[in-house]
Amino acid sequence: MKQYSHAWVAFMAIKRLEDRIEDLKKPDREYAAGLIEWFKSHRDGVIQGAWYPDNLINDKSNKHVLKFRPADNESPDVIVYPPEEIKELPREYLTYQIGENSPVRHRPFAVVDKHDNLPNRCESLAESFIDQLMVQYDQDKGSPVAPTDNQVALWLFMLSHYIADAHVPVHCDGRQFSAPPGIHAKLEGVWDKEIRKYYCLDEPKERFIYDKDGYPALEEKKRDEYQQSFLKTVTDKLAQRKFDSDYGKGNDNTWDFMNAVCHRSYLISYSFFPPQYQKENVTTANWQTLAEPADLTLEKLSIAVMTDATDSVARVWFRIWRRYQEWYGTQEKKRIAAEAKVAAASG
Repeated sequence: MKQYSHAWVAFMAIKRLEDRIEDLKKPDREYAAGLIEWFKSHRDGVIQGAWYPDNLINDKSNKHVLKFRPADNESPDVIVYPPEEIKELPREYLTYQIGENSPVRHRPFAVVDKHDNLPNRCESLAESFIDQLMVQYDQDKGSPVAPTDNQVALWLFMLSHYIADAHVPVHCDGRQFSAPPGIHAKLEGVWDKEIRKYYCLDEPKERFIYDKDGYPALEEKKRDEYQQSFLKTVTDKLAQRKFDSDYGKGNDNTWDFMNAVCHRSYLISYSFFPPQYQKENVTTANWQTLAEPADLTLEKLSIAVMTDATDSVARVWFRIWRRYQEWYGTQEKKRIAAEAKVAAASG
């Protein structure tokens, strides 16, 4: 994804939590409310922070991808996975549903480059976010080793970048769609162009203009036109979909979940760009109309990617925030008990 797409997904993830907070039980509602408030206190850093992985760190070769290909008649040194090892996603995910009909769904598959490590990157950032909050809790205010809230927020925003990238089909497809004519960039450009078209931006300051609720504001004069945008469909689907923090059957952590996302992205890429197409015969003229089945339009693909990417960011953010809050609660109980013991001894 491009800069404003990444930031938009991050904002919509928090909006999803806020809109569907009643789906959660206590104390999860309290955890979600805390994350929403914390995010809004640091929201001005989203566009810059969620874009650092591309424009500053620039680790695109392996950390932004986990590319697969169908595997038949392979040499012995290639690790081939049977189709039943495709990881599960929550059944409500549109990418799960589309992937079930992929022409390569029931074929063995292999990792194209053993150095690809997008799920590892997501796991690392998720754990680092929790670790930094723990260090911050442990240290007195002003400590030289304690991270600031803005520094901790940066890790969260960067994490959203890699989560979103896992949902981009061409990030998980071993065919070279980044090479000229640049189909990879054209696909991502469709989403960024749509966001730029309808939302109010302060581009010199790299930020959205906010509405009264603290989310990206729509251009007033384009509100009627926006009703026909696939972005409106995405926000409608997110508002209607019950929030659940489940990662899908067999997925216990961020690493498992992101592998599952990458597996499905691989499957839907081969639906949108069927197996007989390579970079040589996918062109600027035909790339939007090759899908099998034919009803997998660019709009339908875009809705699936943006909806599920937003949902995934919300799930991962919520789960790691909850893990920290549960740890924090335990530490506070220990602290209060220790203070009570000291007070009793001195009294």
